[in-house]
Amino acid sequence: MTRMKEREMDKNIIILFYILFIGPLSMALFLYGFFPLINYDNTIATENDIPKFIENVRVKIDTLYQPMVKKLIIMVIDALRWDFITGSIGKVAMPVTSSLIANASACLFQAKVQPPTVTMPRIKAITAGIIPSFIDVALNFGSKSIIGDSVLLQAKRHGYKLVFYGDDTWLTLFPSIFDRYDGTTSFIVTDFNEVDNNVTRHLHRELHNTNDWSIMSLHYLGLDHIGHIHGPFSPLIKTKLKEMDNVIAKIQSKVQEWNQNNDSSLFIICGDHGMKDSGGHGGSTISETTVPLIAIGGECMQNDNHFKEIAQIDIASTLSIILGVPIPFSNLGTVFLDSLYKLPISKTLFILYYNAKQVFNHFQQLTDYKSEYAYQKYLEAVKLHNAWLTTKDHPNDMTDDIVLSYKIALKGMKEALINNLIKYDFHIITVAIFFLCHIFCILMGEKSHTLVAFKNTILLIILNTSLWISINFIWECESISLLYTRNLITIAIVLFIITVLITNCYLLANISYFNPFTVKKIENLVGRWLFPFSVFVHAISLSGSSFVEEEHQTWYFYWVTFLVLLLYNAATKLCLHLRFYRNYKQYLYAQTCIKLLLLLIGHRILRKINSTGDKYAHLPDIAGFLMEQESMLGMTIVLITALILLIWLDFMHEDKKYKQLSLIFNIVISVCIYLRHMHNNNVIKIPFYPQFRGIYEVQIFWVLLAINSLNYIYRLALVIKYNKTAFLKIMLSCFVRIWIMITAMLHQPHNVILLPLQIIFSSVIRTIIKDNNTEQVNPFVYAWIGNLYYFYQGNSNSLATIDVAAGYVGIQSYIPFVNGLLLLINTYSAPILAYLLLIYHAVLQNPYDTHDIITEISKRYIKWRLLPVVIYTIIISIQRHHLFIWSVFSPKLLYEAVHFTIICFVILVILFLVILQKTINKPKY
Repeated sequence: MTRMKEREMDKNIIILFYILFIGPLSMALFLYGFFPLINYDNTIATENDIPKFIENVRVKIDTLYQPMVKKLIIMVIDALRWDFITGSIGKVAMPVTSSLIANASACLFQAKVQPPTVTMPRIKAITAGIIPSFIDVALNFGSKSIIGDSVLLQAKRHGYKLVFYGDDTWLTLFPSIFDRYDGTTSFIVTDFNEVDNNVTRHLHRELHNTNDWSIMSLHYLGLDHIGHIHGPFSPLIKTKLKEMDNVIAKIQSKVQEWNQNNDSSLFIICGDHGMKDSGGHGGSTISETTVPLIAIGGECMQNDNHFKEIAQIDIASTLSIILGVPIPFSNLGTVFLDSLYKLPISKTLFILYYNAKQVFNHFQQLTDYKSEYAYQKYLEAVKLHNAWLTTKDHPNDMTDDIVLSYKIALKGMKEALINNLIKYDFHIITVAIFFLCHIFCILMGEKSHTLVAFKNTILLIILNTSLWISINFIWECESISLLYTRNLITIAIVLFIITVLITNCYLLANISYFNPFTVKKIENLVGRWLFPFSVFVHAISLSGSSFVEEEHQTWYFYWVTFLVLLLYNAATKLCLHLRFYRNYKQYLYAQTCIKLLLLLIGHRILRKINSTGDKYAHLPDIAGFLMEQESMLGMTIVLITALILLIWLDFMHEDKKYKQLSLIFNIVISVCIYLRHMHNNNVIKIPFYPQFRGIYEVQIFWVLLAINSLNYIYRLALVIKYNKTAFLKIMLSCFVRIWIMITAMLHQPHNVILLPLQIIFSSVIRTIIKDNNTEQVNPFVYAWIGNLYYFYQGNSNSLATIDVAAGYVGIQSYIPFVNGLLLLINTYSAPILAYLLLIYHAVLQNPYDTHDIITEISKRYIKWRLLPVVIYTIIISIQRHHLFIWSVFSPKLLYEAVHFTIICFVILVILFLVILQKTINKPKY
């Protein structure tokens, strides 16, 4: 029996390994099909692309298309929100800029930004007039050069000398464009001043070297960094805006001087994206997608200081016209030059015609473009324009109709092109969903009879292969043609997919499914159906955009419902026992009721630490209140309380002979964590402590962590020598402690309190469940607690809530792998801690059957993590044409994919420990 049991456990581990490998691989395949890189035409526009004829009428390009300025300055202020200019803070912090706008000396535009609202894709939109792919949000951390056309490339080819200072993303995108430059790493978000000082220090020399450049680009980063750390309502924002206002004033005075000397110049100030109320960006809220664009040096044709709405992609075409260079070939934007300069009507019409013709070249590649209203308006505008040109008097009554027709055509063509820009690879999407569904079915089953399994395997292979080939045959037999190609890589991929398919079929055929009618006990019914049904309902709810944006409300509702059910159960039993004489059960049920009431109160407080979601993220929360207190006393008390609780919890669970050593380590590490936050001006400063940037303290923390790990290695050596059964317990204890230490260092100071409270909550609820004999619901409860604390931390399904600052704790340079790893640890700290606590508590409770327990728990845990992934991939595939696909559903897909992959990786690590424990315990013959 023991050998049979071991063989069964080995098979379960192999199945889990297989699923944990194929699951993330299938998810990556789905992402590859859903987020294809947009292949823009790399053609470079030339002088020949500027039309010389309108229908059969020749136009005078020499007079209609000439440079309008000799000097152009583009100043990008990273994360410049619309209300930073137009709101009350703008009038106070930026008096010069506000005065220029009020006096019509500067022209204000409201620029609309497409998601994702991160820097790299926004620079592409500004310089090339293109809509970047959504996957550029990931590529933002590893930008590649733009091979295609851009206004900067056109300027370079036409003899303009370009200089640049600021965010080195520009230098990555345009490696050989600038004649002189000095880049600054944009990802060190803890730096508020040096990044901007490095830009400003070049200004004096460049503003006086007027003959040495034609176009100067500046990209300031400090405002964005302050937003990430302290949010848009921090007093530091006002200080930074004053600094930017001084820079604008300095440049504006020179531009005014140049224009007075007939050296025509234009100064553009704009934000690349906005900033959410929480300080981040990447989402699609109004504060993230609405930015100001200010033009100084033009004639400003706006009436009564009313701003005009433009799209960010309109900037490239407008700057091209101003510089007199060809519009970038892939541009989809519309010129807004009539709001900047008073132009002759003939030039206005020609510019609109050129812009419309350039966009029409892309538009006519769409299927059924002739049925579009924009096409009819384009033909109408060209016909009217041609008639106007052939009329000697050039009647003025026709010009308004021509301009209106061109603008309607441009707007319609632009919208149609944007809507048809993304081409999903539905072949890959289908295959990925196919395998995700397969491995979920494998997880749902149990072993069946061998003969039946063999027959089922053959049947499943035939059915699934037929289904797969049939689907691909409908789509032009692409998969069949792959089998006849001579490309070895392609053949290898096809063979790999066939192998995985056969393996899936074999595993599916070897299972039988649970019969719900065999369940008799109410506890089993709750454990097997109530929780899975809740998970299924949650997954289905993600088909609604509001449920995605406010997902935290679903988990809050589930948690409160679960606690209320337990409270009702305990209160009912307490009332029943009150009829009798006092006994132990009365005390037990009364204690349970008090614990549950405290958990409900705690939940109500913790959900207000960070307001999250979309609709209510702006509401006041505890974190905002603590940050607003200038004395920093409240934040200091919260952080110290959290650190003391962590030290106490570790002390209580540590082995007696290691308690003192562990206590010293934890106190020193806690001091390092406090000093790290002290240098960020979040907590009260220690008197006479030297002023550093908090780098050395973090480095000391990592050294101490390494020493602590060596201590555990020593303890493991002793365990292997004297008590091999305790190996897994020591390893899990090490993992839990190290994970808590690292996340405590990375978290914002007000979020550190969540770590000890999650441990306490998990321990209390585990005791209550144990007392009620419903331990089979443990994986669900721990997973729900992980989701709860994930949202308590302030996370959401918007990319704007990612705490970018966590990726640069104690780091002075940009190291993509390290920065990304720290971001993942900080973001998913609660779900990972929930799983580690679940395994740790299970091993403590059952120290002799650890292999079976861990395997079974891991299987159940990954099963109910996979279910929402499978359902959501189907939902998002169906709703791929939804209005909010890029603003709501796609960010959620990225979150789900990363969450699932990280959980799979952690479970893999735990399974390796299980195998290692088994190897150590194996007797030597």
